[in-house]
Amino acid sequence: MSSSVSTRRHDLDALRGFAMLLGIVLHAAMSFIPGMGVIWGVQDSQSSGLYAMLLASIHGWRMPLFFLVSGFFTAMLWKKRGLRALLVHRFKRIFLPMVLAMLTIIPVMWVASSYVRSQPASESAELVTDNADVEEPAEQRGAVDIDVSAAVVMGDLDSLSAYLQNGGNVDAKNAQGAAPLHVACLFGRAEVAEILLDAGASLELKNNEGATPEQLLSLDWATTAYIAKLVQTPVDQEDLFAGRKRIAQAIEDQTGRSVSIAVASVGREDVLGGLTALFFYVPVFHHLWFLWFLCWYVCGFVLIVKLLQTLRVPAVSNRWLTSWLRYVWLIPLAAVPQYFMASSQYAYGPDTSVGLLPLPAVLAYYAIFFGYGAIYFGANDQAVAVGKGYWWKLAAAILILFPFGLSLQGPEQTSGRILFAVMQVSYTWVMSFGMLGLFNRFFRSPRFWVRYLSDSSYWLYLAHIPLVILLQFFVRDWSLPSLLKFGFVCSATTGLLLVSYQIGVRNTWLGALLNGRRYPGREESKPTAEPTKQVPTPAIQEST
Repeated sequence: MSSSVSTRRHDLDALRGFAMLLGIVLHAAMSFIPGMGVIWGVQDSQSSGLYAMLLASIHGWRMPLFFLVSGFFTAMLWKKRGLRALLVHRFKRIFLPMVLAMLTIIPVMWVASSYVRSQPASESAELVTDNADVEEPAEQRGAVDIDVSAAVVMGDLDSLSAYLQNGGNVDAKNAQGAAPLHVACLFGRAEVAEILLDAGASLELKNNEGATPEQLLSLDWATTAYIAKLVQTPVDQEDLFAGRKRIAQAIEDQTGRSVSIAVASVGREDVLGGLTALFFYVPVFHHLWFLWFLCWYVCGFVLIVKLLQTLRVPAVSNRWLTSWLRYVWLIPLAAVPQYFMASSQYAYGPDTSVGLLPLPAVLAYYAIFFGYGAIYFGANDQAVAVGKGYWWKLAAAILILFPFGLSLQGPEQTSGRILFAVMQVSYTWVMSFGMLGLFNRFFRSPRFWVRYLSDSSYWLYLAHIPLVILLQFFVRDWSLPSLLKFGFVCSATTGLLLVSYQIGVRNTWLGALLNGRRYPGREESKPTAEPTKQVPTPAIQEST
């Protein structure tokens, strides 16, 4: 048996934990992105487009690298214990925690989100964004500061009227490029739409997808229901179409032209569309989706191993796995599913699939990284040749590939979409290999605090969403720089959850479920010179 099977990869443990903890950073940034309140539930009074760039820069490589590392550890576990033990291990470490979290953490998240959505913004809060127009009229500078899209979605007529009466922009767009009238037409908010039309809302304004408010009146029920679920907004089908009909009549009265709307139906196409939305788009797993994907990949891994053993397929040459030749096939291969994702104007990186059935493009995309990690284990790359020159890889990814790819967002022509996909996955692969090299350079030796954070990261990621939402709401109206509030949300979330991990998780049955059986006294001791004298279980004890 090769040494790669019996030697613990401390660098990959640390990298896996780091990727988990970055999830807290990403979700903490959501409330500080202009216009994200309608989706996320909390819109901070101090917002900046820089947080959207931060989110995109991390999202572009974090989960792909996580699945790469997971594929590596999956192959390691198979080689050490066999396929049967692999399935048992993953059932305990992945499937059971996912089910428990869905029964506990997800409901708490719903309660937290519902609570913050029900709370009005403080009238004394001053909404500041880096997109503010310094030349805007004095009467608009005195406008009541509200999340206009959220007010439309919730039907908050009082707040919306006050906003408009004090000079608020009736055509102000959110991060998705939707004006208030777009939102009202989408969700059939007839009374809101009538107020907006009376205030002179434009019927010709287009959102990021190129649709006018009037065109959204004809959007089918299945798509509308998916969007409503995404922003956690209850929508009744009958009320929706009744509201749209009323809006269409108001537009006809104002313009004199006929307006077409979608009608409720129970035809075959509507049923199929409803089933598609139900299985693929209705949020089931939320931030736990990656665990569901891992279940699919592990099952696929077992089937592929059995098939390859039967066919006796030769191993892939290391030259195609660790040398520069890997880019020749990895970049175009990952660019194919990436081409079908990130289609909206401001999207970057892979999409997220939170439904019961994984979206095909998303499943295929992450499968490439998981599969590479699995076959990379067989290369026995002890020197981590793939991470050689990590400093220039990271520099090239951050300073060249990411900005260039970001500048290509929202292409309409096929050639532009191909280039956009290639640049995105190039950033992902180069950044991933750079991070492998960086962590091998600084974390290949065991350190107690690194191991502690790595072990705790699984719990921190599972439990962080409700706490992040409540803390974002707590600081929402503070008149402090956004960076200070963002740092507070990140550090307070991490600190509180670390305390909960130490007290209620680490040495309990839950800690054993997440990270395996603990050996008091051994994990804090200094490592021995011989790798074979290390505790056997931690050699493959990686949660996901």
